[in-house]
Amino acid sequence: MATADSTLRRYIRAITGCSTSRIVMTCGRRNVLGLRNEIIIFSTFRNMKEMLDNSFKWKWISLIFTISTTAFLVISVSVWVVKDRQIEAAKLPSCTHDSDRPLVRAKRQSASESDVFAALTAEEIDEVLDYLYTDTNLNLTKPEEAAMDSSFIHTIELQPPRKQSVLDYLSGLTGPPKRMAKVLMFRGDASPPVLQEYIVGPMSNISEARVMNTTARQTTIPYNFRPFSSFEFKAIYKHIIRYVAMRAGHVLRESYNATPFDCGNQCLRFSMTPISSAFLSNGERKSWFWFAYDLEFFTLHPLDFQYRVNMTSAHPEEWTIENVWYAKQMFPSLDDFLTKYTCGSINKTVMTFPTAEENRYSSLEFREPLFPEENLRPPIQVEPDGTRITIAGNKIHYLAWDLKYRMSPTVGLQLFDVNFDGERIMYEVSLQEVVVTYSGFSPSARMLNYADSAGLFGTRCRGLLPSVDCPANARFINTHLYSANEGGHRTYENAMCVFEHTTNTPVRRHRAYGRIGAFYAGLVSSVLVVRTILSVINYDYVYDFYFYQTGAVEVKISLTGYLGTTFHTSEESPYGVHIKEGINAGIHNHLFHLKVDLDVKGTENRFETLDIKVENKTDPWVDGGYHMQTYYERNVKETELEARCNYNISAPKYLLVSSNNETSAQGLPRSYRLLPRGMSNLLVNPDYGFSSSIPWARQQVAVTRHKDDEETSTSIFAMWDASDPVVDFAKYIEDDENIVGEDVVAWVTLGTQHIPQTENVPNTGTVGTHLSLFIMPYNYFDEDPSMRSRDGVRVTPISNERPTEGAYVERYNRKVDEACVASVSLPDDDLKQNSRFLFT
Repeated sequence: MATADSTLRRYIRAITGCSTSRIVMTCGRRNVLGLRNEIIIFSTFRNMKEMLDNSFKWKWISLIFTISTTAFLVISVSVWVVKDRQIEAAKLPSCTHDSDRPLVRAKRQSASESDVFAALTAEEIDEVLDYLYTDTNLNLTKPEEAAMDSSFIHTIELQPPRKQSVLDYLSGLTGPPKRMAKVLMFRGDASPPVLQEYIVGPMSNISEARVMNTTARQTTIPYNFRPFSSFEFKAIYKHIIRYVAMRAGHVLRESYNATPFDCGNQCLRFSMTPISSAFLSNGERKSWFWFAYDLEFFTLHPLDFQYRVNMTSAHPEEWTIENVWYAKQMFPSLDDFLTKYTCGSINKTVMTFPTAEENRYSSLEFREPLFPEENLRPPIQVEPDGTRITIAGNKIHYLAWDLKYRMSPTVGLQLFDVNFDGERIMYEVSLQEVVVTYSGFSPSARMLNYADSAGLFGTRCRGLLPSVDCPANARFINTHLYSANEGGHRTYENAMCVFEHTTNTPVRRHRAYGRIGAFYAGLVSSVLVVRTILSVINYDYVYDFYFYQTGAVEVKISLTGYLGTTFHTSEESPYGVHIKEGINAGIHNHLFHLKVDLDVKGTENRFETLDIKVENKTDPWVDGGYHMQTYYERNVKETELEARCNYNISAPKYLLVSSNNETSAQGLPRSYRLLPRGMSNLLVNPDYGFSSSIPWARQQVAVTRHKDDEETSTSIFAMWDASDPVVDFAKYIEDDENIVGEDVVAWVTLGTQHIPQTENVPNTGTVGTHLSLFIMPYNYFDEDPSMRSRDGVRVTPISNERPTEGAYVERYNRKVDEACVASVSLPDDDLKQNSRFLFT
């Protein structure tokens, strides 16, 4: 037994390197792990040895156990090595420090903290409501009780103060301008019913409410130009859809195996195509309605039952159905259609409600097989030292950039007082309008012209999902707006996000080697991104502002969402693509209008172009020869009419807003260049139909003299008002003001013609479908300001004579001896508890 014990001690010392008396004190944790198991194995081995003592088999068994034990020991040590590395990684700091963690939802400002550009606060909106509801002459009804034939407040927002008053305040010359509200009222109970825009204020001490007085636009507006409202949709369901379901329910069931009401899981839903007033008699309001299967997603399930409704009256019970279009046939009335349908004298459509499998093509459910085969996550960006963005109220600071934002219920996201290095570059940059014009054979398809601002852009911005719509570490900002469509007061959660994004493209770089030495220098492009996403019926527009370290700004619009479609017939083929059985996706034109109020070294600016031309001249250096080459001419535009830039790719030019006073040391005007990327001319005649509502679409760029009353290029009435536009942008230009040495505003049109393809189903996708406007310094700085960026890298040889034998690396913001672990918080668990921000 003594011999066996001594053998055990030798065995322990062999496998652990420790004596038994010091094993707890001195043995490493890697060795100790397997020791207990080894002792058990050795004890078993010892008992077997006693049983087989003096046996020849003992030698072989001993060899087998020795090999097994060695293998087990190797595995145990490997496990501990891996565990050690995991423990060491867990000790690394998080790349986002707790003190710098993004604000999931920014606090709303109180009235006393409001910047002159900030949206009205909830308290200020309440002041406006209290004041107006006490005015018995207005006879206002609250949203929960309102109807089409009553008076109610549609929207409330800040009335922008006059620009010069703001500039005087920012310069410290005066106090802040008065904060006033702009209120749009539906006066459905007036005779005749009208829409009116009121100015109410000043805030904190309201003393007046008056109809807006300006010659730049109509402020008392015909009722037939009214934008969409939730009250009109309620009336449509009650007085139109229910009536059609009652009278023609048997047709809907026999033709489509579905109905709009009491339908279980086989339902129809309606869409409408407003008819521009240019196609109607004076004062009329009409729309085409059409049915689709109520599935994910309904715009990819159109049906061929369409009907035109006269909605002119403010009293919905007086609305009438005028025409029915069914199976490629037009009928003068619903009664006429039903009579002929019952008699069997017309062609009939027969369809079955799609099964779950048939509907899969239009859903956003996952498809199989999934890729990649392994469950490997995509790369993410981290903020190794915490965020470099500061947000306070409506102010955003990033590196050399300072700017302010406001969310308007009508215009959407607007940026103001955009400063670089403490100097104002832009007073305002904002999206004005989104227009989609379709083509088609059926009556609803050929009248499908949408001016999306009717849906109130600000209320369409909400529910951004962390990790998809914006990076998980972005800062998400709520907005608070008033719209009767949304029941009045409402906070829109995750309406916009702010984050820093590394494009992983060098904004500059160069490597060189010559007799004087070698060098490398570069700067990766990191930008501030301010993002919101407009969801309007079927389309989603990702609307971004990028702020570069070079002093440039990019406004970028990416298109995604779902296609708009119509029921396929052979007659639809020239106007679209037959993407699925019974479905035609029409050709359509997306148009976006932007306002860019540049202040280049102050407000005394001018607009000029550098026109690139071709010369063909005798070559002075070659006898009898000639030479062709390009050159440019500077062309200062004197007036607004001269400043129109139409679409002409055969005459390239630089578009510059320049200081009229300041030049570089070489005598070049300090300028900012406008570079639109993505254009699509409006091809139909300027005076045809809906075109009169969007005259801005005729120019790629127009430049006008700044006027406070020319606040926007369009209005929320543009879908209906072509017979007499409420805001006529053409008049901004036709008065032909002088624009040299003046405060000027640039208006830019971006667009794309889209012929759909099968890859657009189920959704349109964003790859390659984006438009942008670059606003770039041009001789504005003496050198590229990003040369001061700490993000830059410079590499130089230790010895110029021997550049391949080592080099110095200069960095100003990298801690090369430190590492951190990315900490990304996904919203999945939060969504299980509350998904309100995403789906309301």
